[in-house]
Amino acid sequence: MLKISTIPILLSVVSKLDTKPIVERFQNLDIFKDSQNPQEALKQLTSEKAVLIATEILTDILPQLGKIADDIPVLVAAYKSVSLEEANEFDAAEIINEIIHDEGILNFFKTALRKKVEQTV
Repeated sequence: MLKISTIPILLSVVSKLDTKPIVERFQNLDIFKDSQNPQEALKQLTSEKAVLIATEILTDILPQLGKIADDIPVLVAAYKSVSLEEANEFDAAEIINEIIHDEGILNFFKTALRKKVEQTV
């Protein structure tokens, strides 16, 4: 669930991530070579292409995690409605999995990152 208390933290995270390398990488990939619109592109999206996209995004995002390291415990505390000390004790893999599968947060990131990418292009 996207809580009001998590929005400022999520905005901070998005503002710190550099999307330019991702945009440049996608411009060089031949993933949607024959499509002129997003709907057609999605029809061409096979599981192999989805894995390629995810790998390319992770290649550019993972080195940037240091930029948002201080935001992660604060985000977890707000997301789980616990103290910062309690948030630091959660299992990282479990909480990250929970957060990335949260529809509200996922939609927030999709929209925010799309807007940021549009500003980059």
